[in-house]
Amino acid sequence: MEIEGHPTLDLITELEQRGALPVSGTAAGPDPDAPEAAGLWLWLAPEAFLTGLDDLPE
Repeated sequence: MEIEGHPTLDLITELEQRGALPVSGTAAGPDPDAPEAAGLWLWLAPEAFLTGLDDLPE
């Protein structure tokens, strides 16, 4: 159970804004029929990582 305002929730929100698709699941993997409290998997597009933070300076 996550506490509101926990950094994990901030990270999930940030990744969703970058195009991540959340899917319910369990430790065994994604399962759209799993209860919401079971877990969350995030599918990320490669563009989600294009932040510019790790780019080499020019």
